[in-house]
Amino acid sequence: MRNVANVMTFGHGAVMARVFLVLLAVLVAGPVRAELETIEILERGVVAEGKAFGNTGAYERLRGKLHFAVEATAAENQAVADLRAAPRDAQGRVHFATDFELLRPLETARGNGRLLYEPPNRGNIGMLRMFNDAPATNVIASAADAGTGFLMEQGYALLWTGWSWDVLPGGDRLRADLPIATDGAKPMVGAVTGEVTVTQLTQSARHTGLNAIGYEPAVIDDPGAKLTVRDSALGARNPIARERWQFGRRVEGRLVYDPGYITLEGGFKPGQIYTVTYTARAPRVAGLGMVGIRDALLFFHHEKADRNGTPNPLIETGGELPRTVLAFGHSQSARLLATMIAQGFAADGRGRLAFDGAFLASAGAGKGSFNYRFAQPSRHASPDVELDFPTDTFPFSSANATDAVLGISGSTLDKLNTQNVSPRVIMMNSATDYWTRAASLIQTTPDGAMDLVADRHLRLYLVAGGSHSPAASTERGEFAHCRNPLDYRPLMRAMLLHLDGWVTLKKDPPPSTVPTLAESSLGKLAAYSEAMPRIPGLRLPAHMLDPPRLDFGPQFTTDGIATIVPPKVGRIYPALVPMPDIDGLDKAGIRMPDISVPLGTYTGWNPQNAATGAPDRLGRWDGSFMPFPRNENERIAGNDPRKSVAERYAKRDAYVEAYAAATLALAKQELLIGPDINAMIDRAGAFYDRIMARDPTNEGCAF
Repeated sequence: MRNVANVMTFGHGAVMARVFLVLLAVLVAGPVRAELETIEILERGVVAEGKAFGNTGAYERLRGKLHFAVEATAAENQAVADLRAAPRDAQGRVHFATDFELLRPLETARGNGRLLYEPPNRGNIGMLRMFNDAPATNVIASAADAGTGFLMEQGYALLWTGWSWDVLPGGDRLRADLPIATDGAKPMVGAVTGEVTVTQLTQSARHTGLNAIGYEPAVIDDPGAKLTVRDSALGARNPIARERWQFGRRVEGRLVYDPGYITLEGGFKPGQIYTVTYTARAPRVAGLGMVGIRDALLFFHHEKADRNGTPNPLIETGGELPRTVLAFGHSQSARLLATMIAQGFAADGRGRLAFDGAFLASAGAGKGSFNYRFAQPSRHASPDVELDFPTDTFPFSSANATDAVLGISGSTLDKLNTQNVSPRVIMMNSATDYWTRAASLIQTTPDGAMDLVADRHLRLYLVAGGSHSPAASTERGEFAHCRNPLDYRPLMRAMLLHLDGWVTLKKDPPPSTVPTLAESSLGKLAAYSEAMPRIPGLRLPAHMLDPPRLDFGPQFTTDGIATIVPPKVGRIYPALVPMPDIDGLDKAGIRMPDISVPLGTYTGWNPQNAATGAPDRLGRWDGSFMPFPRNENERIAGNDPRKSVAERYAKRDAYVEAYAAATLALAKQELLIGPDINAMIDRAGAFYDRIMARDPTNEGCAF
């Protein structure tokens, strides 16, 4: 039993011991039904003004609420922290509700029989931007909002459900109304933290994160609340006198109470990391957000009607229940899906998977603040390191490995593998995710000394030279270099279809393609810096994310209760990064034609500029782009070690031909799909024109 317990506790600190107990209970659990009680449809309307998408035709948009009643004693729910402290009805059930949005073919029988699900990222939908090249919006009203219509033309039904309690209302964001845990008749209290980093002097600042509410202090003017400041993530925390700061923000010269903000006498200084620690009350049962996802997907997959007889919208107008459910997540959404897999929420007590396959994009090795007392899913820690709040972080091991420091072993996939119900998982990280999210820990032992062979249900890919999000703005903003514009959404479309084929046709996707220690394409920061060409104006990273082991106290692993806040910092996990070639481009991974036939150096990192107060701090999501000199004279004048564009390509046609050949080669490997080829080649030619027309003395990044 000891070996099994070790497997269950590896890599996800919250509720580790309870996860093992849940496994034993689930193995003997009897049949249960999805716990979605009622589906409430509040809005209906056509998508994109009734536009027909290929053979699928027009789409309908439905928006409303999903109402759940889950058994507090059911084995499959026991990993939810504080579930037994949630209010229950006479039948022992816990009630909660979530927003949902569904896009389905108006004639459901014309769909492809697949439901594609995405957990909203801080309440926002994202997969239309990723797969349809659509603008960022939560309401798909006009034809432009649907982008290229790729997902619709494929025939997918598209679903989003709210799961996070702390998303700010408004903006058509999707939220979850989760119950509050109580200690009998008394509200629970406990310590929480918030964090502030700014890039310009600011008197008032939000400490809760993007679009996040955060917990209100139990006492508004709590004299025991503390604010500290440090220069770097692992630097000493220096206290700030309590009389110098207050909860609230300045509005037209006067202080207005707002628990999500702090106002500091003298203001918050750029580059500093401020941490507030205070006593909060009334914790939400945050882990129910993952239960809601599980049970919503089981309902849409298996049930023809809710308990009141309201039909499943997917079977309206002659449709059938979906044959397959796929999940997609980017960044926070991907980390949430990873946590569901790790903690067993991706399957129910009957061994039914919530999703048959998952595409996790840019998750890195982290998970998230999703399932413990006083969890704040939407908040951020400092840009340097995930340090001040539980993130169930590192490592997301792709295969069995041992952490000798903590004396535990296993892999994140073990929980579901033990039940023989693991989904197929494609995990694709950008280069940025190796630098700022420690993605190497997925594929190496925790000491960073050896490569791991990924679980058979998992494929790992690196987007060489890619930023956290594809097709980012090139504008420099607060960074030292122009931002990385690499658009790898065509690769993402191909990967989604590979996941679909892997699940539905049992067709294996391409083999994992990542940098490795064995091939010397993965290494330490010092080795990277030594190998990087000395490009004029280049500022190499001074450091990267080496996540530490964190100690939140003895009750955290057993009950999901943090008693040491902020936590004690232990030994770091040594993260590694992709090694560069002579042009500064990542040697390994999937190299888009922009990388294999380059016009400049694309990196996964970008330091902030001096004006931010922290010039050695890397941008959390941004890489760099440094164009090649246009000709030999510019190369010599700038003392640039990289070949010029003219040396590489005799003329524009030569570049376009080389780019086209690289594009066709990737298509032959099934890493690009046919409809993307011509558009990519056209964009490449236009980019060449802008590079060759730019003034090298102009520091702007508009090209």
